[in-house]
Amino acid sequence: MNRLFDFRSALVALAVALAIALAWHCAAPRSYVATARVLLPHGGAQSRIVKLESEALDPADARSRLSGLLRRYAGASLVDGPATVPARRSLALDLALGGVLGLGCGAGVSFWTARRRRPVRIERDLVPLLGNPLVAARPMRPEALRALAGTLQDHWFTGARKLLPIVSAGRGDGRSRVAVELAQLFASMGERTLLIDADFRSPSLHRAFQLKNEGGLADLLADRPVRLAAGGENLAVLVAGRGRAEPLELLSRARLRTFLDAAAHPFSIVLIDTPAAQSGPDLEIFAAVAGGALLVVRPGEDAARLSRLRRQLTRCNALPVASIFNRR
Repeated sequence: MNRLFDFRSALVALAVALAIALAWHCAAPRSYVATARVLLPHGGAQSRIVKLESEALDPADARSRLSGLLRRYAGASLVDGPATVPARRSLALDLALGGVLGLGCGAGVSFWTARRRRPVRIERDLVPLLGNPLVAARPMRPEALRALAGTLQDHWFTGARKLLPIVSAGRGDGRSRVAVELAQLFASMGERTLLIDADFRSPSLHRAFQLKNEGGLADLLADRPVRLAAGGENLAVLVAGRGRAEPLELLSRARLRTFLDAAAHPFSIVLIDTPAAQSGPDLEIFAAVAGGALLVVRPGEDAARLSRLRRQLTRCNALPVASIFNRR
């Protein structure tokens, strides 16, 4: 979808053109016409009637101009008038004039809309849209992910900093897949890793590890029994669980911060699969606690949605730690 104009843009232009054309017809300044008929004598018995008229925006101005015309026919007899009436408007002409103006405005609107929806290119757009990350953007390839894991060990997971939420602008961006593959990579590198499914709205990690979605994070926040599942050597998984409360209300409970602080002791790396930004502000809670987030961007992502995601991270003082451009 690299075209600047698509079917929706054409509809926008047409709707704007029609609206401006109708507004022009209804609201354009109305003019007035003053008319009179005079009898002009000719040689012999012949004579003829001439219609005189003058048009102006002000009726008094129209009558004044007509009086000037009548003085030019001083020898003629007045047959009828003078009379002043509103000029008849041509709907077809008004629609044509308004349509030309409207099409120009509509084209500008659709161009601006298409520019806002332009697909993001990793080489050009990610840094201006998301800010300069701690770690350079990488494509979603095994060798690139392994290099990213090593770089995160050196530059992010240091000292007391062990949390990293994984975020994206929309659903279907591959966020959960990135979370699983990164967690498995860290575990294979000997790091004791905890992977948490914090997406109560659309949980998926239990399916990736063939687990039941029971005894998870939602249960912990609701003070119900919880269990960590083994996802492989050095890897523990906490599924989303089944929350009975509104997701944002659950995540706002103080137990969440207490749990995340406690998880940083037995585990050296804690990865959190958050809900998509379009689902609500849930991800901001984890980004604020961690102080940063790893961003997943899908091919053709809207620039406007990425800008909104950056504003969410800025709102909670979270650094864009790294970006993964998911080409799959």
